[in-house]
Amino acid sequence: MNLLFFLPLLISQCSTQMLSNMMLAQVKITDEPFPVANAEQLNQVVWTLLGTSTKETIYCVSEAPVSQLRFVCTDCLEKNITDMVHVLNSAQDLTRRVGFPTVTLKNIAVNANWTGATIMCQAALNGGTVDSAPATVDVRYMKQPHVVDSNGHAPILISNQGYRFFVECNRGADGMCQQSGRRKTLKCNVQSHPPATQYRWLKNGSPSGTGAEITIGTEMIGQSIQCQANNGLLPDSEMPTSQAIQIDPYSSAKLIQDNFQQLQATSPFLANNRIEINQQINLGCQVEGNPRPIVYWKLRKPNGDVVDAACPQGLEGQYQEIQPEGHRQNIVKLSALCTLRIANYSYSGQYWCAACSQVSQGEPECSPSRDTPGSSSLTVQVIGAPSLSDAPASIEQRGNDAIVTVHYCAEPMPRPPREVVFSVDQNDLQVGQIWQNYRFESAILNNTVPNCYLAKLQISPVREEDQYRQITLKVQNQFGTKLIPVSLDDLLGGDTTMVSKISGWWLGIVIALGVALVLICLVTICVRQISGIKEHNNYNEPKAKADFSINSRENFYDPSPDAPRLFNQHPPESNSIAYDLAVQDAYCDSRMSTV
Repeated sequence: MNLLFFLPLLISQCSTQMLSNMMLAQVKITDEPFPVANAEQLNQVVWTLLGTSTKETIYCVSEAPVSQLRFVCTDCLEKNITDMVHVLNSAQDLTRRVGFPTVTLKNIAVNANWTGATIMCQAALNGGTVDSAPATVDVRYMKQPHVVDSNGHAPILISNQGYRFFVECNRGADGMCQQSGRRKTLKCNVQSHPPATQYRWLKNGSPSGTGAEITIGTEMIGQSIQCQANNGLLPDSEMPTSQAIQIDPYSSAKLIQDNFQQLQATSPFLANNRIEINQQINLGCQVEGNPRPIVYWKLRKPNGDVVDAACPQGLEGQYQEIQPEGHRQNIVKLSALCTLRIANYSYSGQYWCAACSQVSQGEPECSPSRDTPGSSSLTVQVIGAPSLSDAPASIEQRGNDAIVTVHYCAEPMPRPPREVVFSVDQNDLQVGQIWQNYRFESAILNNTVPNCYLAKLQISPVREEDQYRQITLKVQNQFGTKLIPVSLDDLLGGDTTMVSKISGWWLGIVIALGVALVLICLVTICVRQISGIKEHNNYNEPKAKADFSINSRENFYDPSPDAPRLFNQHPPESNSIAYDLAVQDAYCDSRMSTV
């Protein structure tokens, strides 16, 4: 009775004590390993990243009897900061060393994208948790700066020569650069937090200016330039420095001459820039400039699309260096070659070469443009026998009807009706003609592909046997003929079951063959049964002379007048036994007669 009276009181006192302990327990994030009562809670955790790790140390401190102290991130999942969780879990336990619950993070690798994340310290107490006040992470860093141009493009890297930027060089009669032309603006680009506020430029290693940008001209040709930046994290003597950039004179790449007119006036070109399929031509251009120019070969198709010609481009091109005339310093003169084998009608169009200078990591500067031909170009009109188009045959189903479209290319154009013919099971159809459920609907120009055409065959209605028709498009012109087979089995879906593929005609043949086979089997069985009966009668004659009892049972099936007397000679029981024996013998005899 006394125990039951005091039990609620004890539970209430324990709960009060637990709540009191949790309320009295404190957990803090601090930058010094002081007891929690003397420690100052951090509202912001600053990590400075210089190199690969931070120099700051933070602590999570508490007082007994808490346990399992740890750092936690409250919004890393939301901010997609996954690597921070692993770093926080690597905190070291210093409790035994300092005499109160303490864990620490020291010399950790941090990322710049941790800025803005929220962390706190958490402890376990009596089955619950106690959290510190939250603290915001602020990662401060300063990376190495880089010199870029006004468009943000990095300098080009020339093998065995280093990084290069170029300033425009207008050459005089002596071939030397004049103090004129466009000046170039360079920027000191740096990633840092907080943003950089201090910049310094170095010319050949010596201070040459301040500010985030600098403008240079021909006076810097042959010189080396670098930049430094700082956001207050480092002393002036330790400001990070960019790579060294060499400044070279820039002579824009230009086209000197080409062989386009000579090509069009000689074989294999025919009149009106026409050339037959499988012929080869060699396009040539001479270009010059500094840095070393590169050439892009371009093709504008008859429909207006501009694409790369079918030959090596840019740095992968075929070049032969030519010695420049006079004393033109730093000028590179090249002869570029494009070998074209006219493989099909897609080679028709307008060709030109663009002389380009790669003066930064951005797009090259070209003359003429890579998008528009200049004053000189080569027009190619491919002619030859009909050929397949790149587009495969297709089918468009309209209810029970279908339109089959076949693509082909040719120049000169095959002219209907006689030069474009559909053959269906060796029945030729010209445009507008009909055979059974097939109609040659039209042969028209393909407006999207030069020198290519569309032939349309209508099937109305579509039948199962259409999958097995032999269909061919015959196309011809003065240079030759092309036969283009069309598989309706593929176009109509060749994955149907075998039963659905059997046409009515074939089904009739199969049924007829089945009926004939059944009749043959029946006739064979009847003949063998008749033959067996004859053999059975011949076999019974000698047996009748040898044994009377056997003879009486076998004569059971004999329709002679003596047969009924056999039953009258025995009592009813004997008649029943005789009947059973007779049935058994008849069964055995019938099996023997059919062997």
